Amino acid sequence: MSQHTEFSAYPMMQLSTLDKLKSDLGSDTYQHLLVLFEQELKQLHADISAAVDNHAFQAINNATHILKNTAALYGAERLSQSASFVYQLNAEQSFIPATLTLINIIDATLIEYKVHISSIAE
Repeated sequence: MSQHTEFSAYPMMQLSTLDKLKSDLGSDTYQHLLVLFEQELKQLHADISAAVDNHAFQAINNATHILKNTAALYGAERLSQSASFVYQLNAEQSFIPATLTLINIIDATLIEYKVHISSIAE
């Protein structure tokens, strides 16, 4: 089973987590935080992509540490699981293929959350 297949067992967007956030924070704050999450994903995507290009293990490790926790907070379970997997690798392991899978999951997560943000802004 490929890593991508393993991660696809997790939901891209855990709606129960998002519903709880919205209930706890209110609609305006919820919407604002989702926009901030989207911005953070874009920045982490850029950071991780640059780190892959440079085979910079520590930079990937630092970014995935942030990503695994932030993604979980916002219900991006597939992304959180993938980031956790990459974070647990060490420099002697083949971390680039797993990180490329993570980048693809970041891309898919961004698309899904953009649609969600647009739907609640209307």
